[in-house]
Amino acid sequence: MTVLYVKGTTLAEKGISKPMVKPFLVSLGILFLFTMHYFQHNPGGSGLELSFNALSWIPFGFAITFGLLEIFRQHVWRYSRLTVALFVCCVLLSLPLFYPQAVSEEALPRILGLWAGWLFFVGLQQFAFTHKQRQRLLWLILAAVWIQALFGWVQFLLLEPGNPIGYDTVANRPYGIFQQPNVMASFLATGLVLSGYLLARIPMYRGKWSWQHLYLLLTPVITIPLLVVLSSRTGWLAAVVGSLMMLPYLRQFGAKAQWRIWSLMVVLGLTVSWTLSSSTDWSPQEERLSLVSARAMHIPQAVDMFFNKPLTGYGYGTFEVSYLTQTAHWHHADPTRPAGMAGLDHPHNELAFWAAEGGIVPLLALLIAATAVLLKVKKARAGTQLALVGLFFPITLHTQLEYPFYHALVHWLIFIILIYWVDNLTAKYYRKSIKHLLPLRMVVLLLPMAITSYMATTLYSGYLLTKYETTRPINVDYLLKVNNPWAWHNRFEWDLHLTQLQIGTATQNAGMINEYITWAQEKAKIWPRPDLYKNLISAYLALGNTSQAAQIHQEALYLFPSQAATWIFTTESAPTTAP
Repeated sequence: MTVLYVKGTTLAEKGISKPMVKPFLVSLGILFLFTMHYFQHNPGGSGLELSFNALSWIPFGFAITFGLLEIFRQHVWRYSRLTVALFVCCVLLSLPLFYPQAVSEEALPRILGLWAGWLFFVGLQQFAFTHKQRQRLLWLILAAVWIQALFGWVQFLLLEPGNPIGYDTVANRPYGIFQQPNVMASFLATGLVLSGYLLARIPMYRGKWSWQHLYLLLTPVITIPLLVVLSSRTGWLAAVVGSLMMLPYLRQFGAKAQWRIWSLMVVLGLTVSWTLSSSTDWSPQEERLSLVSARAMHIPQAVDMFFNKPLTGYGYGTFEVSYLTQTAHWHHADPTRPAGMAGLDHPHNELAFWAAEGGIVPLLALLIAATAVLLKVKKARAGTQLALVGLFFPITLHTQLEYPFYHALVHWLIFIILIYWVDNLTAKYYRKSIKHLLPLRMVVLLLPMAITSYMATTLYSGYLLTKYETTRPINVDYLLKVNNPWAWHNRFEWDLHLTQLQIGTATQNAGMINEYITWAQEKAKIWPRPDLYKNLISAYLALGNTSQAAQIHQEALYLFPSQAATWIFTTESAPTTAP
């Protein structure tokens, strides 16, 4: 007997499920258009200490989830050779986490961010985007640049002293949401370069201009003046070199009118900068015009640390304490070598950072990853390679002079999207059938809920800590309501134990002071800050233990001599409140 009607039965052919392109792009749209612009009062810092990063992790988690779910829904994993190469690099970068000298809990957030980036890259590859959808990824980046540029203009021209967001109108360096001028500068420079790239990819029909052309042509006018007043040498160099890399591409693939008018708009942006400086009496700070920088000291010091322990490094999560103790040793052995900078938890060079902490293995991994991406660029169409390098240049330059991936999650996402863009231009995708992955599918479904819960409590706890630190008289209830101390372990522990020391000193409670001393001595092993040492000295003086206080002062003089030499203590010295 022949079965003629099989629809809805087990004999029916299994078709391919409709891809989850729309929810994936919506997640990225929410991130670039909304969450990355969120402001909440905070004391500064990096990573989840900045509220826009914590909130942006929520749609980022959903984007990763939709990408991975696409594998399980289609039962096929799409990947390229670059996927495998980057996977190997991520494994190599993770290996030093298991070295005996590593402080895993300090380095784990960085490694999780690394693997989240790789999973995001894998998720991007699962979708067979149309040309319009793929280009929309770049348009979202440019839209975010415009939003931040408008925010920067408001900061520079309209905000007054005592404004609600605490913007410094005296220094008046419009850092947007990023709270750090160089991070804003590399973000704007990326948008500037991207505008030229996209302009060449949008043809003119019968010589007519569209709203997209106008949008792209106005980008230099809105970004360049901000880049000038930001006084960021990193931003200046990134914008100049990136724009020069883009011009040949514009000339070759864009209409003659397009590249000429884009160049004129760059000139117009510079003209607006000059007019702005004349009308507002703005002038760049003298030190911003000099090439002298603290980087000239601490980057070579980090490189020397690598050469001192090239095989295993000093241990993931130990850079700050290892840097201070090693540079102190070098300085006291040879006074011509400078002492280290207190509070430096990153050497402002990504290669030196991973190499100093993890040795040769992570350094090779980073170089392999860079080589793999450059080989993909080399395979791109003739005449486009320089422009593709130009897209990466602002953020790549910034990683060698600071640490943008830790300051802003969006920089990491843009970097991954650009890697995907380059790979997609020439990639040959392989397909591997995936079966029996129900447990993993359940884990992936739980991922956005776990990330959302963690980030929501991070934001709430940050709000409570800020309220606790700024409310006078102090209200300990704020501190007791903190429900995510793990995300704020340094700040939470500081506030908690500082309160303990203040109460112990005020009430002459030796037990509370001794508890603070026990904590501070352990904390100094991984977080040796001058204020921690000052409070430790104050604690010993409060107990009348002047000899131990003097010993701690000597240790502080050894680690950070320029700061500790100015400290003056009495038996009534009050604890320092700033971490």
